[in-house]
Amino acid sequence: MTTIELKLPRDLAEEAAEMGLLKSQVVADLLRDEIRRRTFSDLLQNGGYTAGSCAADEPVALPRRRKA
Repeated sequence: MTTIELKLPRDLAEEAAEMGLLKSQVVADLLRDEIRRRTFSDLLQNGGYTAGSCAADEPVALPRRRKA
């Protein structure tokens, strides 16, 4: 595990804490979701793929992520 310190505006930190968003597992899930979203978005933007541009039988390799 790695410890990370963040500096947030007080009102944002309080609201996030009240909603349970600052719990380690919740933050980890949020970060994983965002990494997945950005990886997919980058694939679409930089990979040149658009809907229907690859044949259904052609495999598409996704970038590999390090395991947490």
